[in-house]
Amino acid sequence: MEHKIEFKINENNRGSFFINKDDKQIAELDFDLKDNVLNAFHTGVRKELEGQGIAAKLFDKLVEYARKNNYKIIPSCSYILVKFRRRPDEFADVWQRMEDEPTGEACGIPGK
Repeated sequence: MEHKIEFKINENNRGSFFINKDDKQIAELDFDLKDNVLNAFHTGVRKELEGQGIAAKLFDKLVEYARKNNYKIIPSCSYILVKFRRRPDEFADVWQRMEDEPTGEACGIPGK
């Protein structure tokens, strides 16, 4: 089943890529935007839909959005951090590397 990824950002530059099904949000990737840097702090998929690649599709949209707008990404969410660490060269252009690297614990799941 193909899911339509939607996008929103508010006046405080808090944004989300998300998927709705039957008027209910089933997945989201949340971020804050400041000074051309996206702080991606949460990725979530409803438990019954986990393991279907939905989070990966949201992640791909985030990276596409960052590249299109020349933004960098801080991977505060453990899921995004793991994706970056698995293929650092592929995401070097968007990964905001820092001395004090995020642990990925912002979304409540300890990083691996």
